[in-house]
Amino acid sequence: MKSSNSFMVKIIVFSILLTQLACSNQEKAGEKHDLIPKQESTTKKISVIEINSPKAGEMFTIGDQINVNIGIQEANVTIDSLIVESEGSKIVLETSNLVYIWNTKNLKTGTNQLKVFAYSDGNKIDSYYLKLRFKSDINPELYECKIVNTYPHDKRDYTQGLFYEYGIMYEGTGQHGESKLKKVNFETGKVLAELSLEAKYFGEGITPFRDKIIQLTWKSKTGFVYDKSTFKLLTTLKYSNEGWGITADDKRLIMSDGTQTIHFLDPEYFNETGKIEVYDNNGPVDNLNELEYIDGLVYANVYQTEEIIVFNPENGKVLKKIDCRKIIPNGYQDEDDNVLNGIAYDKDNDRYFITGKRWTSLFEVKFVKIQ
Repeated sequence: MKSSNSFMVKIIVFSILLTQLACSNQEKAGEKHDLIPKQESTTKKISVIEINSPKAGEMFTIGDQINVNIGIQEANVTIDSLIVESEGSKIVLETSNLVYIWNTKNLKTGTNQLKVFAYSDGNKIDSYYLKLRFKSDINPELYECKIVNTYPHDKRDYTQGLFYEYGIMYEGTGQHGESKLKKVNFETGKVLAELSLEAKYFGEGITPFRDKIIQLTWKSKTGFVYDKSTFKLLTTLKYSNEGWGITADDKRLIMSDGTQTIHFLDPEYFNETGKIEVYDNNGPVDNLNELEYIDGLVYANVYQTEEIIVFNPENGKVLKKIDCRKIIPNGYQDEDDNVLNGIAYDKDNDRYFITGKRWTSLFEVKFVKIQ
């Protein structure tokens, strides 16, 4: 009897263990199921917009009225409307009329963008950005350069930046191991102050801004800010592109990078606040180098040419071209390196100065309109 009872207890215990094991397996199976991520429902982006003409990258003239032919591709969705955005305007197009007339008279030169958005049931389901290029609608006035006075210039100076202030000429020079910032009595050529950059830096353009001087370097993406009177280094600045020329208006720095693009920079933090592309009536003008801001316009050396262009910094249009071939010193006419570079302006006496890389002369000049 005792033995029989013991056997029955073993059966009951075994049954309980089987039940617990089954329950445990069910719980584990449930836990495994819960670990499988639930598939979220996503709405696939639908491509319905196409631009049949014009083609991206085509060049037009500021002021052109461009017929933009928009198409809608077949899709399992009903398009309610299209919204077209351009500079300063937003227009709703019905699907029954898919031609947008782009009035470009107020655009800046260079690349401009047209945005098209498609809506279904009030929701934006597709977008298309069309980029076109625009040249200037102005034929630049033509000038030539004539010498008024000649002053000495140190032939060792690879001129990268130049400006005049209160009877003194300031100059920034380039080349590794030769780059300097100088203050010069331009009438005698006497150096009044001089600061040499570390050999790792290739000096570029300079400009005054209030009580400071800002000097760029070429590929180091580094700028220096000095006290104007003492040349004491105040701070070092960073920028994302190559440094070529620099000038300033009352509110911002204006910087070239060797292309047709001009960058506008905050003078305190040096962050970019905007940019334009410089175009004449034929297309982009690149290799923009040393800059000088004069009466609301920017004068720019075009690197490896004997030409200075004058452009409007608000819209990028080239307004004047100045031919300086007649004043190039003997022996420099066929130079690829020691070329025209350096523009300075004496506002009080309305005097213009220009020089070149390793030239022996600084010229006071006037610009005479060609009839």
